[in-house]
Amino acid sequence: MQKRLTIRWLLRMLACAAVCLCALAFASAREVSPADTLLAQVRLPKVLGDGTFEYGGQRFNRLLIPRYVTEQFEHSAYAVLPGQCDNRVTEVKQFLFSNGNFPYNEYVTYSQVRPPKAEGESREWIETYFDEHLAIFLQTLYRFCGLEDKEPVIDELTCYLLESLPNVSQNMSWDIESAYKYELIQQGKQGTVSRDGSLDNLYYFAQTDPDWGGEEFQFFKIESNPTYPNGVTIKDRGCGCACASMVFSTYHMVEITPRITAAYADAGSWHVSYGLPNEYFEGIAKFYRDFEKDRYGTTLQSPEILEKDTFTIDQLKRWLRDDKYMAIIHVGPGAFTSQEHYMVLEDYREVDGKGYFLVADPYVQSSRYKDTDQLLAVEGSTNEGLIYATPELIYRDCMAIVLFRQSREAFPLRCKTTAPEGNWLS
Repeated sequence: MQKRLTIRWLLRMLACAAVCLCALAFASAREVSPADTLLAQVRLPKVLGDGTFEYGGQRFNRLLIPRYVTEQFEHSAYAVLPGQCDNRVTEVKQFLFSNGNFPYNEYVTYSQVRPPKAEGESREWIETYFDEHLAIFLQTLYRFCGLEDKEPVIDELTCYLLESLPNVSQNMSWDIESAYKYELIQQGKQGTVSRDGSLDNLYYFAQTDPDWGGEEFQFFKIESNPTYPNGVTIKDRGCGCACASMVFSTYHMVEITPRITAAYADAGSWHVSYGLPNEYFEGIAKFYRDFEKDRYGTTLQSPEILEKDTFTIDQLKRWLRDDKYMAIIHVGPGAFTSQEHYMVLEDYREVDGKGYFLVADPYVQSSRYKDTDQLLAVEGSTNEGLIYATPELIYRDCMAIVLFRQSREAFPLRCKTTAPEGNWLS
């Protein structure tokens, strides 16, 4: 009997000890140090568990973000939306445009930060404007971070992500930029941003632009008078350079300004009195053939110089409308100019049931066109260098075309990274 009591007492004591140990363990679990909390947060699942995602038929690797990062910035102290002007937009654009930060990337282009053309314009400084290109870039960055549902906004989380971009690998930077440029094409938003923030959905550069129009054009020579002073400028004779800029920017999806293409002309020996010859485009196309091959995989094919009697206007329509080719047209005196001139044929479209070529004239001068019954203003555009022209007018004034037989909408989307990146926030 005594033994049974002793055993019962021992069992009760063991049960009490077990209860006490559980209580102590529970109390210890509730008293977690800040360091333990931070470690627990780091171990939380990422925003999306999958380390890859599919876009444009390609499988891309994500930038992995711990969930606590999004929770930390759930309630931002500020929010700048697309279409607004704000100094925070300027800070973001300057940071992304800096060649020091991104020597191999073009997250923000020259046309998004350039100064106003003149005082009194509708927007004093394009840098302050949250334009559509910046919005699409942010959407692309969110996609890589698993934040597809986040609307483009400049807030604390967005700035945190942007400030961390220099820590990603070069291949990841190229993947982000490649997907961004591809998305511009998919949304029909590719091209330059005008000074008022609007888009014409094409790359346009004017030889008359004050940013470079007044710069001396050293190539200009006259064979009969080698000592002829060089006083002409890009504005005077730079139509060929501006056209090359428009075409090459379209095919490489980067902004190549007339200042850059004029430098190539200066380095050559183009002995002409009126401007550059057609052969200039063959030479500079070879020079820019693989300009963005490492970054995007784009290649600029050599153009064909076709004299007027070697093609029909119907062929030209099909090349631009159906095949999405581009052409630089060499015109003589007529509806567009009093002397020889180069312009870009961007497209062939129907407007109110009538067919027109969309012409990008690099020489901007208000109301200088003749034969206005065969010319039509581009509705909705503030760009005076864009004009619709009838096929009859184009063929009448045409001397030759420089044809680029490749689609202006083709872009070789590809993934360069081999794995997700999770330490890019450090």
